[in-house]
Amino acid sequence: MKNIDMISYLDVYNRINSKTSDSVGKIKLLIENEDISASDELYNFLKDIEDIFRRNQISEFTDIAGYRVKLLASRTALDQRIPQKKYQLETALALIPTITQTVNNAMKPIECKINKSRNIIKELVSQAYDSNMIQYHKGTNFSDFIHALWRLLLNHDNFKKQAKLVSKYISTDDILLILSEEVHQENISMK
Repeated sequence: MKNIDMISYLDVYNRINSKTSDSVGKIKLLIENEDISASDELYNFLKDIEDIFRRNQISEFTDIAGYRVKLLASRTALDQRIPQKKYQLETALALIPTITQTVNNAMKPIECKINKSRNIIKELVSQAYDSNMIQYHKGTNFSDFIHALWRLLLNHDNFKKQAKLVSKYISTDDILLILSEEVHQENISMK
């Protein structure tokens, strides 16, 4: 697979984390307040997560779809002695830990790739600074500078092996973003 065809793991990771942290707390609060809209909120959350997983070929989308089906099924109480609202809220509350665990498990390999890449890039930047290869001058377009630095790292004998390893883990856009963050951090710490 060519690097340009890779998905942006940073984007997926950030979107999932943002969606999860925003939605799960809100849903739990709605359940605590016995607000029936918690079921709809959870359904929409599951639908969004499933869509992100499916579009980015993360296999756990099938598990998320299954949770969505369970939630839909709770809208029809099987035992008429249990109020439908109570049953929906109990089902939603019972699903949250499983959903959270599934999302976390799906994110672990992505987080691992991002962290490995970040560590390698951090080391490459540090070595490049030590070798005086990074010399940013005011007035230089930072984006162009980062692109040129990445090309240099990919082609320089001392950095090529590690740079190509990073290219296997994450997309070029993710690499450039992390590289710019690390160059910026290194610049700040040198002042």
